[in-house]
Amino acid sequence: MEPPATSPEIIPAWLATEAWCSTMFADVAVHRAVSATFTYHIPDYLAGKLHPGHLVRISFRTAQEAAVVLRVHDDKPTFETKPVLALLDPQPVMTEVQLELAVWLAEETHTPVGQCLWLMLPPGLAPKGETLYRLLDHSADGTTPTENHILSLLKRRGSLRSGQIERAITYKGWRTAMKKLIEQGSIEEQPIFTASRIQPKIIRTVRLNIPPQKVDSFATRLGRESKRANVLEVLWVNLQREMSIDALLDAAGCKRPVLKTLEDEHCIALDKKTKTVRLLLTDKAVYEKILELRNAHTELSVLKFLAKNGRDVEVSAVYEKTGANLNHLTRLQDDDLILLGESEVWRDAVADKNFSPEFPPKLTPEQRSIWKSIESHLQKPEGSVFLIHGVTGSGKTEIYMQAVQKVLAQGRQAILLVPEIALTAQMIKRFLSRFPGQIGLVHSQLSMGERYDTWRRARNGELPIIIGARSALFTTLPDVGLIVLDEEHDDSYKQSPPIDPPYYHARTVAVEYMRRSGGTVILGSATPDSISYYKTQQGDYRLLELPKRVLAHREKLTQQAKQLHLEAHFQPIRGTDAAGLPLPPVHIVDMRQELRGGNTSVFSRRLREDLHHVLEVGQQAILFLNRRGTATYVFCRDCGYIAKCPNCNTPLTYHGIYEQLRCHYCGVIAPNPTVCPDCKSHRIKYFGQGTEQIERILKEEFPTARVQRWDQDTASKKGDHQRILEDFMAHRTNVLVGTQMIAKGLDLPLVTLVGIISGDTALGLPDYRANERTFQLLTQVSGRAGRGPMGGHVILQTYQPEHYAIQAAAEHDFKRFYEREIEYRNVLRWPPFVRLARVLVQHRIPEEARAEAEAVANRLKERIESLGLTATELVGPVPCFFGKLDNLFRWHVLVRTLNPVALFDQFDLSTACMLDIDPVDIL
Repeated sequence: MEPPATSPEIIPAWLATEAWCSTMFADVAVHRAVSATFTYHIPDYLAGKLHPGHLVRISFRTAQEAAVVLRVHDDKPTFETKPVLALLDPQPVMTEVQLELAVWLAEETHTPVGQCLWLMLPPGLAPKGETLYRLLDHSADGTTPTENHILSLLKRRGSLRSGQIERAITYKGWRTAMKKLIEQGSIEEQPIFTASRIQPKIIRTVRLNIPPQKVDSFATRLGRESKRANVLEVLWVNLQREMSIDALLDAAGCKRPVLKTLEDEHCIALDKKTKTVRLLLTDKAVYEKILELRNAHTELSVLKFLAKNGRDVEVSAVYEKTGANLNHLTRLQDDDLILLGESEVWRDAVADKNFSPEFPPKLTPEQRSIWKSIESHLQKPEGSVFLIHGVTGSGKTEIYMQAVQKVLAQGRQAILLVPEIALTAQMIKRFLSRFPGQIGLVHSQLSMGERYDTWRRARNGELPIIIGARSALFTTLPDVGLIVLDEEHDDSYKQSPPIDPPYYHARTVAVEYMRRSGGTVILGSATPDSISYYKTQQGDYRLLELPKRVLAHREKLTQQAKQLHLEAHFQPIRGTDAAGLPLPPVHIVDMRQELRGGNTSVFSRRLREDLHHVLEVGQQAILFLNRRGTATYVFCRDCGYIAKCPNCNTPLTYHGIYEQLRCHYCGVIAPNPTVCPDCKSHRIKYFGQGTEQIERILKEEFPTARVQRWDQDTASKKGDHQRILEDFMAHRTNVLVGTQMIAKGLDLPLVTLVGIISGDTALGLPDYRANERTFQLLTQVSGRAGRGPMGGHVILQTYQPEHYAIQAAAEHDFKRFYEREIEYRNVLRWPPFVRLARVLVQHRIPEEARAEAEAVANRLKERIESLGLTATELVGPVPCFFGKLDNLFRWHVLVRTLNPVALFDQFDLSTACMLDIDPVDIL
């Protein structure tokens, strides 16, 4: 709201009673790397209109910024305050609980509160404050190259904003040079406030302004002016269809040559004796001729299209269907036949998705038992947390939907999180069938406009269910009563360096969110995170178990089997019309034995035979390999040279389809070497396999296979995940080759074979969670098999068949794995028996990275000793496993302690350091 605004404000009921006095102040937070909040006084024109959660404009340092109001009070500070300049949105952009959550998150992660608050805003909503720089002295010369670069830039392009200069001058020290030029009077600076990057979508509309049944009667008056058409129209409306020449020329406003032309076209007949003109055309013919002469067919088609399609129609649709343009519509509006207008439309990512309504099925006895436990707690505002440990295909999603339905009936809202964008397609389908028109989708592949409109509708309570990836957790809803984390073990729920802070885990935030709002958290997984499962043993979470698979209704399974000309194999579930199947058997193949037997192929003999069978009988298979590309790395067999990324010092991956090398960390692309750059040898070797190579080998060995690859290379654009999944479910493809995208949550009933190409890829990594990640990934991908009436099985290829993670995954035995894993962590002091903190140091100069890490470690040692923290242990400083990424050298310091939040309280770190509390990645 800009002064002196008079528009009515929309304020939630929970804010309406807040007291106000004549001198009020607002504590605000800005989106800057500053921990403090700032106090501003509220000017008269905003008195009584400003509340916690509002987005405002303030003057901050030398610029103007958007800020979020945290508190409104009458405690006058001891210093002089600036005024709040404007209210940017009449409604609060976040709720009171979200404000509390952001403050808590800032304390827990040691992140400025402004950065935590901005998690809750859609991208582009908060306008950005910038500085405008204008050249005053066109003859000025700089004393450094950077100063001369700035002066040259402003001379060539005129006044520029700070963001424009940053894009033109990549050197970070340009601001120092700019400050010197300002001080010497060569340049002046002016704070400006750029407009929000996103706005409501306004479309031009058109509607019919005459009764639809009268469209044909207006046809002959449409189009451009035509003398010949006027003559025909005058004759046509004359009852005798004949007139004197003079009377006709006067009535039509034309001259004799027009009559001659019409006579030559056999439209009229001239009688020179009687000096009369007679119409020769039939009614239908004269109607068509008038439309042709006036070029009125397009305008008539517009009127008929509008008559058929109701009131307001988007102008672009009219253009597409009729071939009209703005000139046609303008003429029709001038004739009062149509009305042009504007209308706001929602950008909705699920608007074009329509599914048949689905009614809740009868729950199995195990599901009923679990649902009763959850339902009783949904009535109580106590912040309960449930962990559903259910095998793959056990019916966890149905429990989620029952809980959502219950929460909606209470007038509250629900958030459902999934770890991968790929999983939102199937989840959206299930939920839209049950809750049509009530769902908003939130993830990073949506446009800014789609995310903005979803956020606005959610804020207003119009979308009570939000489904999406990690960021969906912070969508503004009036009263969230339920948060579900499907596949709760997944690492993608953790925001980790090197992206911007805060570094939080969605599970931890969800639990705190519901504790504050009196809601419920449901965590679901076939392979729960060891820390989550440990908390159930300690009584922090409630454990619920679903040990059996639930496929579908028996009748549906029988019909599927008949369509496939197969005998259905399933186990009836007592008390319901559902059916189940045992978990798919997993056959471990020792690849060492395959090599000894002379098989050097990427496929074991068993996997090759089973693939042949699956394709012969018209079934489907999934092949899993958690590596993209054609070859893991490229090396010289003579001197040992390995092609590495210049920015990351990690091996480049060969992509045969593009004939180039790529870095999967920073994206750098290099040409495919044919000659070793070190020894000039031509003996270049491609080592290892990636999904591209598996795809190529499959097509060579199985020419009838319809192969689809699913990884980041093939699913990088919006809609790719949905397209790949739909093609596979429609049987347009029958072999799916992919990375971890295919390992989670997908329900594919025709998949009878899952082949795991290399099951032990991650076991050798120097990460205490390597065993757990391996077990989870293998168990999850194995769960894609046997989810239909034909059953299925898994071939697990490995060089470490005796490893306990491999053995437990083959048996689908989580408890066996957990018992070994928790014992190992207890002995070696890893979470959950301690908490971790990681200080990651990155610098372009390797010596600087090491020096900074050593300085941090020394300061931490002193702090640990001064506080007497005998149970706290320091690991490092050491180079990271990935010692260089994106042209930055990386070192880190790990801390094992009981309370990392307290340890790092008031512990300042340089901009080269990133603090990650409770990290899931220590590589």
